[in-house]
Amino acid sequence: MMMRATRSIFSLLVVLASGDALAQEGEGFLDGANVKLNATNFYYNRDYRSGVGVGKREEWAQGLLIDARSGYTRGTVGFGLDLLGLGVVKLDGIASENATGLLPYDQNGTRHAFGRVAPTVKLRFGPAEVKAGTFLTKDLLLKSNFSRLLPQTFEGQAAGAKFENSEIGYARYDRTWIRDGVDRTRLTITNKDRRFAGSPASGGFQMVTWTYKPSADWKLHYEAGELEDIYRQQVFNGAFSHPVGTGKLSAEVRYFVSDEAGRALAGTVDNRMLNALVSWEVGGQEFAAAYQGLSGDSAMPFVNGTDGNVFNWTLINDFMERDERSWQLRYQLDGKKIHAPGLKFLTRYIHADHAKPTIFDGEGRQWQRDIIISYAFQSEALRHLSVQWLNGFFRSNYQRDAEENRLMVTYEIPLWSGRSSQ
Repeated sequence: MMMRATRSIFSLLVVLASGDALAQEGEGFLDGANVKLNATNFYYNRDYRSGVGVGKREEWAQGLLIDARSGYTRGTVGFGLDLLGLGVVKLDGIASENATGLLPYDQNGTRHAFGRVAPTVKLRFGPAEVKAGTFLTKDLLLKSNFSRLLPQTFEGQAAGAKFENSEIGYARYDRTWIRDGVDRTRLTITNKDRRFAGSPASGGFQMVTWTYKPSADWKLHYEAGELEDIYRQQVFNGAFSHPVGTGKLSAEVRYFVSDEAGRALAGTVDNRMLNALVSWEVGGQEFAAAYQGLSGDSAMPFVNGTDGNVFNWTLINDFMERDERSWQLRYQLDGKKIHAPGLKFLTRYIHADHAKPTIFDGEGRQWQRDIIISYAFQSEALRHLSVQWLNGFFRSNYQRDAEENRLMVTYEIPLWSGRSSQ
């Protein structure tokens, strides 16, 4: 069924594009190009306060990311090329405390320096766009991990088309390069705390997406994906946002449905998750509450190395065990709206119970508190420089207690823009 849906949506993209192909022309390969540099100095420390094993993970490294994207050649069919350059250098850390995710490592240990270039070719035909190569994904069912120096990338093909108030897409990926990997690997299921029968390699992950905006206040979104011979998953998403007085009321609901697929190589996958968030923003301050509830015979599955795109995902934990229920209270501050431009602050508290982890005989209970503070310098001399501190405090009756600190100093600057150079 997934393959038939895949062929159907790809054919639809071509038909829709042909009807409007002459209405859009490329802005030019160089005229539409831009190059950005992101250099991040990252210190990471996680202290384990219970359990058996390494007591601390600590490393310090410098990362570099160059994102170069061309425009499209002029004409009915436009061609382009994107290049992603990624590099990292170790600054400090001992072998017994590595595996922080900052630096690539293998059976020989942590690499002291590592780099690679990831290309993507692209084609635009009317409102449709087709790409092949390397991707940074931000979908609800497949979100690249951006939490360390090198982002997780996927290799494959993708196609999409944008219209006035809707968007459709298709993607297939057969390899991934995880954030601390030294080579591309096959995709599989994340098997944290032995949630599933294993982590077998899959032939690939494919998905279709649809987004519709009926009005300025509403957004509807649907995704269906399948990790071949392991699991299939759907998510139904609705978001609402509307000004009320001097503030803004927002709400979003996500409902995930997951089942095993094909030969079910990872064993039983049977999960339903309701994810909801309500927030009130006024005067640069946001007050929010979220709920995450799971049901079914397994935990919620997600692809190895990725971030689960759920509201209660945190620095240390995901709160996605079988039958787990979790509640979140969150406060955010945007300094720009209180005459402190550049300052941002977030704190949240999540409490969970009713979990049924396979590694624990009893009710799993846990909680976490996070604090995130960042400041982007405003002076002309330092306007591309920012600093961020993240602190997490996690307690559980079946996982290792942990306290975590991350400190990042980032220099981000546009190096070149075709439009600005004219």
